[in-house]
Amino acid sequence: MGKSSDEALFLAARAAHRVLHHMVVDGGQARDLEADVQAAGPAMFGVLNAFLRNVMEYVFNGSEPVEHIHAYLVQLQQAHPSELKALQPQPMAVFVKEQIGPGAPPPGQSRFQVNDGVVHQSRLIAEYTAKHEGFSRDQVELYLQGATARYVTGGF
Repeated sequence: MGKSSDEALFLAARAAHRVLHHMVVDGGQARDLEADVQAAGPAMFGVLNAFLRNVMEYVFNGSEPVEHIHAYLVQLQQAHPSELKALQPQPMAVFVKEQIGPGAPPPGQSRFQVNDGVVHQSRLIAEYTAKHEGFSRDQVELYLQGATARYVTGGF
C-alpha cells in the first residue's frame, strides 16, 4: 500500500472511530454524524468488527466451542431483554466464534454473509458485552482506539 492509500485508510478508520465513540460511549445515533459515516465507508464495519473482537476477546480466547459463546449471548440477551430483542444468539455465536482467536480473518472480513442485521447485532453485542462486563467509559474508549489500530494494521 502506498503512503496516500495508507493515509486514506487511517482517515476512514478515524471517521469510523468518531461515529462508534458517539454511539457506544455517548449514546448517540450514527445519523448524527452522517458526514463521518460517509467518510468512513467500508472502514465503518471494519472498525466495528475490530471493536467486537476486542470486547469478545476480553470474555473468550477463541478456543471455546460455539455453544459457550451461544450461552453467553443468551445470558446477555436475558440481562438486557428490551435492548437486545433483535439479537439472534445462535447465528451470532457462530459469527463471533469465527471472528475471535487464532485463525480469525482480518477485521471487516468474514466467511459468512455480512448484512445490515449482522452489523447491527455486532454493535449490540460489543456494546452490551462491555456494559455487562463492567467496562468504564475510559475502557470502552481504549478498546475503540485499539479497534481502530487493529483495523488499520489488518488485525495485528
